[in-house]
Amino acid sequence: MTHQLGASEPVKFELDGEEYRLRFTLGALKALDHDHGIKIMKGGDAMMDAVRDPGKLALILFHGLRTCHPEITIEWVEANFDSSMLLDLAPVVGQAIGGKAAQLPNVDPPGKVNGIGSLSGQSVDMTLGSLTPSSGV
Repeated sequence: MTHQLGASEPVKFELDGEEYRLRFTLGALKALDHDHGIKIMKGGDAMMDAVRDPGKLALILFHGLRTCHPEITIEWVEANFDSSMLLDLAPVVGQAIGGKAAQLPNVDPPGKVNGIGSLSGQSVDMTLGSLTPSSGV
């Protein structure tokens, strides 16, 4: 039996009316691990620790965004994301890393904002702040 492999779809989200795509290639994961000591593939506590640290979170976003948006700089990430977005960012980053939404205690998963809605498909479109998903492909 032959397994069909293909690159995962990036997680799409909107920030200030612009669409961005977050995807973690092996190169992005390697840079986070080897260059910065951030091991996001361990999941669980390691991921939560990284999300709680503003410097690490900026690096995670930078490397995940740079895959699809090579023009983005770390300075741009630090200037455009703020603490009010943290709860909305966690499931977006979790989905981009593992292909499924991260489950945080007392936080609705993406597509279940206020207990309504559902996800379909691999990609998720999200609007930070309101986290409004639309159907993926």
